[in-house]
Amino acid sequence: MIQENLRLKILEVKEIADFTKSFILEKPKSFDYLPGQHIFVEIAPENGKPFSLVSSPTQNFLEFATIIRNDSPFKQELNILNPGDELIISGPYGKKFYYEDEEKDIIFVAGGIGITPFIGILRYLTENEMNTRVTLFYSNKTFKNIAFKKELDELAEKNNSLRIIYTITDDQNYTGNKGRIDKNFIKDHVENIPDKTWYISGAPKMVESIYIVLKDFGAKNIKLDSFSGY
Repeated sequence: MIQENLRLKILEVKEIADFTKSFILEKPKSFDYLPGQHIFVEIAPENGKPFSLVSSPTQNFLEFATIIRNDSPFKQELNILNPGDELIISGPYGKKFYYEDEEKDIIFVAGGIGITPFIGILRYLTENEMNTRVTLFYSNKTFKNIAFKKELDELAEKNNSLRIIYTITDDQNYTGNKGRIDKNFIKDHVENIPDKTWYISGAPKMVESIYIVLKDFGAKNIKLDSFSGY
């Protein structure tokens, strides 16, 4: 059930990558949602944006994360908030982009801050010891841009069904996978492409380009979540 205009206190603010912050909020007892869904966050009435929930439905707090952009007045206002301050929350939203328990073989494709809905889903799967097979492709410009890197590595250690493949597009010092997630990248790392359930989350151009690639491969189960910069 969607709830509107909930005034919730910030419990903690964490820096989870360069210029990227996570906001942890108190969670009303009646606030239920599905892993992967999002909320609408307002600093003041009529001054808000949508954000994916980083938290798992099983956790006793709500969490979202964002890149702090100098050219975004909204992000600059978020940046100066501290524990004890309030935000106005409405939600949950998202009728198509969320994890369903019958999904057993999943590929996540994340670009930059598009990782956020996948953190909540991975927390949910790991906490519940589910045997859903998940491969995460996670692309960033630089190593320091990788949000939730430490937690993702810890989740992969706990969850034998989780495989994470990082790739970096603009960092000469990085020694791992380099380059964008494209047709060849997917072909090299995934067998039986049409049989998987695909989630794509990131900038609109990236989401669209990968969607086209997957359709060419014959994939049918594709879920999309585009993140504009605001």
